[in-house]
Amino acid sequence: MTSSEVKSTPPGNGKPKGKPWYRQATPFLVFAGPAVVVVASLVSAYLAFSREDDLVTQNYYQTGEAINDRIKEDAHTAALKLDGQMSIDVKQNRVTLKLDNPEQQKLPPVLQLDLQHPTQEKLDQHVVLSQLEPRQYQANLEPTTATRWHVMVQNESAWRLEGEWNAADVGPVTVKPAGHSVAADQ
Repeated sequence: MTSSEVKSTPPGNGKPKGKPWYRQATPFLVFAGPAVVVVASLVSAYLAFSREDDLVTQNYYQTGEAINDRIKEDAHTAALKLDGQMSIDVKQNRVTLKLDNPEQQKLPPVLQLDLQHPTQEKLDQHVVLSQLEPRQYQANLEPTTATRWHVMVQNESAWRLEGEWNAADVGPVTVKPAGHSVAADQ
């Protein structure tokens, strides 16, 4: 048989063997995975670039340089043996501080109170505590939705006390010199 004698025969009888590809589920299942990944990455990119990250300090170099000053303040505060109890009432927008002053140090008429939210800088508050009685201070707060704050009370960079406030905890917040662990008291 010569090549001219071989007739080409169609592979089928002229009828399609199955449904067209767009009528079958398999191609869509194959393409669905990558399509979901593309959509999820676009949503992630939008979220990453549309919101500012409050956890990063804008001027980290100056913050790093201030660490030595803070260490001196902490040592000075520990030497004074100052600590206190702070009550934060978010319903009445009021904060009250009662200092324990065993060394009978002269306390200033005003103190700076910094309430720093762990993740949302817009919930931070900076208020001035005014002296009501010899060891008691009070200030008004702005209305807030915060449920947790890092509390720092300071006296014009001479000393500072720190603590943690959580709305779920009942009772006053203990403020102590920074670096003074609660476990050391027990």
